[in-house]
Amino acid sequence: MIITDSETIANFLEGSTQDYKGRTFSDIISCSDSKMEECHDQVQWMFPLHEESKFAQTYPVLTRENIQKSQQSDKIKANLRMAAGRMEKFFAIGEHKDIDKQRKWCRENNHNLLRITRIIRCLRFFGLSAEAKDFHDKVVEAGNHFGISQVTKAYWFRAMNEDVWKTLR
Repeated sequence: MIITDSETIANFLEGSTQDYKGRTFSDIISCSDSKMEECHDQVQWMFPLHEESKFAQTYPVLTRENIQKSQQSDKIKANLRMAAGRMEKFFAIGEHKDIDKQRKWCRENNHNLLRITRIIRCLRFFGLSAEAKDFHDKVVEAGNHFGISQVTKAYWFRAMNEDVWKTLR
């Protein structure tokens, strides 16, 4: 089921309501790395986009109305910054740099490569371009170390630089 209701999405991102599984924003960013790895809809809830997901059954999909309403919320922006920090820890990049942990996701055809594209685009949707650029640069650095393909890095580049409303598929 796709959720496009502005209030539902904004309230979840602000941390004042639960998703369809009863999780709050705080619950999701506080979960363990192993839970983050195995649960494929958490990232869709933390970092919603305007496109449908192939990997989740129930998730938010942004509309222009959602974005316009949510971009005004300092709480949503703060939570998205916190979520980006959580994902830096998950991906073991930046101040959390850990080559052994990076090795787990930094290989072709790993589903986390798609998550990275989603995170970059979502941050940009909410006006957090500097945070998106910082996250982008850190994952590219890790990707370069492990030989992530130019095709994958091109998706990240497009997520960072192209119109966020454009479909990347």
